[in-house]
Amino acid sequence: MNPDRRMIVAQWTGWALAAAALVALGALWAWDRGRVWESPRWDDARLSRLAGGGGGAVGSAARDGGAVETWVVAVNPDCPHCRASLARALEIRLLARAPIRIAALIVDAGHRPSPAVLAALAADEVRWDSTFAWRRRWGHRIYGELLCFDRSGTLVRTLAPLGDSIDDRRASSLGESLRREGGS
Repeated sequence: MNPDRRMIVAQWTGWALAAAALVALGALWAWDRGRVWESPRWDDARLSRLAGGGGGAVGSAARDGGAVETWVVAVNPDCPHCRASLARALEIRLLARAPIRIAALIVDAGHRPSPAVLAALAADEVRWDSTFAWRRRWGHRIYGELLCFDRSGTLVRTLAPLGDSIDDRRASSLGESLRREGGS
C-alpha cells in the first residue's frame, strides 16, 4: 500500500472513530435525559442535618422562620467555586434584603465533613447528602448550583452557580421580588 493510500485510510478511520464517539455520547445523553428522576425535596429524610452553619451576616428573620424560600447551594468541600457560589448567595441576600434562608448541601462527600469544613460554611443550615441523592436520585451534577425550595420543601426553581454576572443579576432580581412580594 502506498503512503497516500495509508493516509486516506488513517483519515477515514479517524473520522469513523470521532463519529462513533459522538454517537455514543448522544446515546448516553439521551438515556440520561430519558431517566425519570425524583423531584428534589428539602425535607428529604436522607439528608443529614449537621451543626456548624455560621449563619451569614444577616437574615435573622430568615433564620427565625420568616423565610419565604430556602436557597440551597450544592457544595463539594474540595471545590472553591462551590464556596464562592455560597458566599455570593449570602451577599445577594444581604444586598436584596431578601427573606430567604441560605443552606449548604454537602454533596459527593463519602465521609461526614469535619468540624473545620462545617465551620467554614457560613450558611443558615448545613446538610450532608450521605446517600448521594443529589446526583443519583435527583439527577443533578453541577457544583455550586442553587436549588430554591418553598416553605413546604418543594423545589421551585434551579439556578446556575453564582459568579457569572447574568446569574447574579437573575438571583438578585429574584431576591428583590421575594422581598417585595413576600413569596415565590
